[in-house]
Amino acid sequence: MAEGLAAISLAGNIIQFISFSFVLVSKTKELHQSVSGTLNENVDLEIISQDIRTLSNSMTASAYSTGPLSEIAHRCDTIAKELLDAVTKLHRKYGPRSGNLPTRWQSFRRALESVWGKAHIEELKARLVALRDQVTMHLVSDTK
Repeated sequence: MAEGLAAISLAGNIIQFISFSFVLVSKTKELHQSVSGTLNENVDLEIISQDIRTLSNSMTASAYSTGPLSEIAHRCDTIAKELLDAVTKLHRKYGPRSGNLPTRWQSFRRALESVWGKAHIEELKARLVALRDQVTMHLVSDTK
C-alpha cells in the first residue's frame, strides 16, 4: 500500500516538474525573441497599472473625493503602484534590447525570475479585482 502511494506521489512530482519546465521554457523563448526585452503579459500589466493609477487619481480629485469611494480609489492607486513597480522591476533590470539578442542563458534567468515573481503579481492582481468590484458596487448604487 505504501509503495503505491509513493509511486503516485512520484508521478505527481514528475508531472509538476514537467509543467513548471514547460512554462519556464515557453517564457524563455518569448523573452529571447522579444523586441521589448520583457514578456507580453508584463507589458499588458504595466499599461493596465498605469491606467488604474490615472483613473483612481481622477476619482479622488472628482466629486467622489470624500467617503469610502475615495478610500477605495486611494487603495487602488497604492496597489497599482506596487504592481507597476513589480512588473517594471524586471523590465528595467534588463531593459529593451539594443539590437543584440540576449543569450539563451540570460533569457532563461529572466524567465525564472518572472516565474518566481508571479505569485506576488497574482496576489496584487487579486486585490485590485476585489477593489474594482467594490468601486463598481458604489458607482452602481450611486446611479440608482
